[in-house]
Amino acid sequence: MRSVVGDLLGSPGLRFWWRTFEGVQDLFAEGRGEEGGPDDPLPVKTYRGLARYVLPGPARRIGDARSSFGSFRAAHPSAVPRLDALDERALSTLLYWTYGLGRIELGPHAVWPYHRMVASARCFHPVELYLWLARPVGDLPAGCYHYDPAHHALTLLRPGGVPREVRAASGAGAGVGLLVASAWFRKSAFRYRDYAYRLCAQEAGMVVGNALLAAGAIGVPGRVHHRFDDATVNRALGLDGVEETAFAVVDLGAADWPVGPPGPSAGLPEAGRVPEIQLAHLSPNATNADAWSGLTALDLAARMSGPGAPVDPADFLLPLPAPGPAGVGVPGAGAEPGGVELAGALRVRDSGGRMFLPAGPPPDVADLVAALRYAWEPVPGDHTGSACPPLVDAHVLVVDAAGIAPGWYRLAGPPGAASLVRAEDRDGREVVAMLCDRTPAVNSAKAGAVVFLTADRLAGERWFGARGYRVLHQEAGIVAQRVSVFAAAAGLSARVTNGYHDGLVRESLGVDAARVPVFTVVLGRRRPTAQYEPPLTW
Repeated sequence: MRSVVGDLLGSPGLRFWWRTFEGVQDLFAEGRGEEGGPDDPLPVKTYRGLARYVLPGPARRIGDARSSFGSFRAAHPSAVPRLDALDERALSTLLYWTYGLGRIELGPHAVWPYHRMVASARCFHPVELYLWLARPVGDLPAGCYHYDPAHHALTLLRPGGVPREVRAASGAGAGVGLLVASAWFRKSAFRYRDYAYRLCAQEAGMVVGNALLAAGAIGVPGRVHHRFDDATVNRALGLDGVEETAFAVVDLGAADWPVGPPGPSAGLPEAGRVPEIQLAHLSPNATNADAWSGLTALDLAARMSGPGAPVDPADFLLPLPAPGPAGVGVPGAGAEPGGVELAGALRVRDSGGRMFLPAGPPPDVADLVAALRYAWEPVPGDHTGSACPPLVDAHVLVVDAAGIAPGWYRLAGPPGAASLVRAEDRDGREVVAMLCDRTPAVNSAKAGAVVFLTADRLAGERWFGARGYRVLHQEAGIVAQRVSVFAAAAGLSARVTNGYHDGLVRESLGVDAARVPVFTVVLGRRRPTAQYEPPLTW
């Protein structure tokens, strides 16, 4: 690993760390912090001596999960809600269903008890969520807040509307406010060391993806900004930019999207114009941050001074397969499905338990299509001025599903009507065996399907420089959260796992070394166990 970091810092193009571990021994060799002991950070960031506002209970039903998708908004304009201003109830609903506590594990085997609305490695949840209100909302004054999911409360960090400097630094518009997802590295790096950078980038994408779903469902369209002036945004939030740094900015309610090209990077206000704040928060973990110095170096190399130029999405994506002699589209896959209540899907979303042994009747092709249909919807973001599909490709290895033959498929088709198309006839059994060997806690051989999201690392470096690693992992996280939510609505669990042999997957897919798998999502029906996870309802 040290050689990887050395190559990064010594290369002319700052080649980013794209290498996926080919074995867990590299991770274990670094030494790991002990969970449940003095090394374990607090599960929730808590500030001292600042004003706190307890939010009202969120709505139990919030709307159609498809409302944030451009194709659905265009086809069903009368069915899409629209809020011109937030009230406390809507704000509570947005924050809770984005990143609130959804359920809790009880009993002697509850080693990871607190589950939020997105999956997280060992439930460390290193992403922190900040809200900047442009104007007062009920008793909440305009200002910058930190969201405390354990108490469903906001802590006021800085009063006042969103500063002009912050909007310019992020390219955000004049909407109702901003959501900022940060990565507090210590919460994962105490155990995963430098590898935590990958996990934090993935989880930030999943949180942002969930925020876009929740914002669309309540009628506040969101737009994500991956490229921004890190120094300005971190300074405005009171983050040190080393142990904790902003990863993504979501512009809430600026306008329906697309809203034009990203802003220019020239002429941004200097970070010094935003007054610095230093805020005390509880941090009992005392592990020396030098234990993950490689992570810090990688993150600092990814700094930007502001929004960048529009990208060409075609540079990132493989040619889509077409039905023909080599394969056939799934019959009926283009039919418009019924609505999906987002709160209901998030309430039942899970990762299959600590030991995921799928059971019961295998899912059928309709279940898989329902889980994957919206995975490749364009993401409202800062990559281009028009609808831009996610900058990742989705490959699906069908293992055991009724109505569809086992083998490799690609997600293809127009937004809102994506279908599974059989890819070149390649044997996936070796990949399934490898997954079972690398991650014995997940029995992929009993799964219905395994989704691999791949990214072109060279295109990422070419367009984003060292930021490319972070951007493409976040893009993949947005897609993975969509799969998780719509899989839950179809009665399936979706387990994210990073335990796989990168080279073997690429070989089975028939892609070159530039194309790397950055996410694996195992889909199957959860087996009933003695694990007790009551939902936290309002």
